Amino acid sequence: MKNKRFVALAIALLIGGGLGAATADQGLERTSASWTDQGQVAAAVTAGTWTTTTASSCVAYGDNRVQLAGCRVVGTSYYFGWVDSGKHFRNYYLNFDVPSGTRWVSFDVDLSTVQGNESTWSWTSSKVLSGAQFTSRDGWNCSQLPRARGTGLEWQTHSIYFKVVENDPGASAMCS
Repeated sequence: MKNKRFVALAIALLIGGGLGAATADQGLERTSASWTDQGQVAAAVTAGTWTTTTASSCVAYGDNRVQLAGCRVVGTSYYFGWVDSGKHFRNYYLNFDVPSGTRWVSFDVDLSTVQGNESTWSWTSSKVLSGAQFTSRDGWNCSQLPRARGTGLEWQTHSIYFKVVENDPGASAMCS
């Protein structure tokens, strides 16, 4: 008999507790957050090339290719000339302010921002000629013109010269 009373009491408490919770809940308003969490995703880059849109920049290197602080691009210019049969060329000059002890200068320059003595030019048919005073870096090639990324030849630290041609498929280029 005690078991039956215990079971009846337990059932009564459950029913009464449920009814009490239901009646207590009726007097409350439900709320929700007034903001939404934003998700963020990150992934490692495994292939491809990147093009930077920053202003012209340089890095100076001393002995053993130790990076030195204080390299600045202080001037960029070109001189425009004609070859023959509608072929054009530009003589580019990149000028740097470098710290003492500099042996190499690495640069990243947007040639489309360089001021010169003419305005018509097509970058799609342009290439840097062999004999430039720099070697390409970071996988740079002529298809990325007007952006030029390279490292000057040793001791070419204050000024780097190179020639770019347009519409000259037979010209000997340092890059394709």
